[in-house]
Amino acid sequence: MTSLTKQQGIGTAHRSRQAFSNAIRVWLVAGLSFELGCASLGLSKKDDDEYVRARNSIEGYEDKEGNWIRPEGIRADKMRESNTPKFLQGIPGMGPKAVNKDLARESYSQADELFKKAAKLEGDERKVQFRAAAKKYIEAGKNWTSSALEQDAFLMSAESYFFAEDFPKAENYYIKLLKDYPRTRYQDKVDQRRMEIGLYWLEFKDPFYHVNLTDNKRPWNDTHNHGKRVLEKMRLDNPTGRLADDITMELANISFQKGTWNEALDTYQDLITTYPDSEHQFDAHFLGVKSALMSYQGADYSGESLDKAEKMIKQMVRQFPQKAKDEQDQIQDAFKEVRYRRAERLFTNATYRFNKSEARAARMHCTQLLAEYSDTPFADQAKAMMEKTGGMPAEPIQHMSWLADLFPTRDKIAPLLKPLPNVDEEENLRSVYERTASNPNATPQGGSFPSGTPNAGNGSSSKR
Repeated sequence: MTSLTKQQGIGTAHRSRQAFSNAIRVWLVAGLSFELGCASLGLSKKDDDEYVRARNSIEGYEDKEGNWIRPEGIRADKMRESNTPKFLQGIPGMGPKAVNKDLARESYSQADELFKKAAKLEGDERKVQFRAAAKKYIEAGKNWTSSALEQDAFLMSAESYFFAEDFPKAENYYIKLLKDYPRTRYQDKVDQRRMEIGLYWLEFKDPFYHVNLTDNKRPWNDTHNHGKRVLEKMRLDNPTGRLADDITMELANISFQKGTWNEALDTYQDLITTYPDSEHQFDAHFLGVKSALMSYQGADYSGESLDKAEKMIKQMVRQFPQKAKDEQDQIQDAFKEVRYRRAERLFTNATYRFNKSEARAARMHCTQLLAEYSDTPFADQAKAMMEKTGGMPAEPIQHMSWLADLFPTRDKIAPLLKPLPNVDEEENLRSVYERTASNPNATPQGGSFPSGTPNAGNGSSSKR
């Protein structure tokens, strides 16, 4: 082959490769254009598939068969982390339950048909059909445990029992859904249903020993407390949910109506602190003040509830000026009662000290009462007590002190304290100090100052 022939062959091969490359580029561009065109027309599911895979990667994990399983199923986590030997997993109840996806889907579809049919019926026939749908949903969930289908089956079985007015069974399956799938997307719907059930049961005031055997809407006994427990459990299950503040307010009102004032006060304060954006804030403050005043037991007991009442009154007036203005009369009456109770406590303490001949302590309480609560009825009584203590010694006189000294004292501090000098001796020491202060070389009689002398430079006395 001549060199010219070789060159022609190389050129032909080069042109062939170039034409093939151009054809590949045209094919890729056409394919990309077709794919983009189909996607714009909604004919491609690539984006949907990517969205589904991304969602599944967040909400679930892929099993050995390539199926996506949601991780919120508690039993799925237990099975994955189980250390049960394989030879024991064949025993019923020990190993993973067999999954029949086709049967589960078929049962779920049949349950949906029963549910739709029941929604069109009335009376007892409606309830019977809803109960049949609930059983079918439960059957579907058992055939595919720890899956999205089982989660939906739990919800729909609870809904079916709810519409069949079998509220105890509905409550059980709502709880089962939250227990097995604590991150369920149906949390708000479940909270709404459970709150309706709890509020309905709270309407019954029958004693706990009354047994219910005929009404499917109620538990077999203690209906009222069952309703309260439902609401309390909801606060624990979803403390930051959309209905959390409503539930807290309902529980506080229940305690308020029952007259358990301390429990009501604590619950109102919990709402005020935990849910600052709640629409129940003003009512919680208003009823909290009333609960605090009602929980006060008198001057002989703690005054903490008065402190709480005064704090809530000030917060209420500052945060809700318009609403506080509408309830101005009642708020002023509450504030007057707080001041009256505080003045009563001071006068009670003053009377106690007066009866023990502790005139100084009695005058101290009376002085505080006159300074802070002069507009209360106890002001005149405090003035009269001040006049009575005018001629009394500051401390009670110890009669037969020689006999009292024979008995041991329970005061562990007094024996360690040095006795203070009397007034005359202290005045003499002060004059000696003042005479010698200008002459540093001079020393008082005895060679040194006792420990009770005043400090140099400020002229103050150590007298107590």
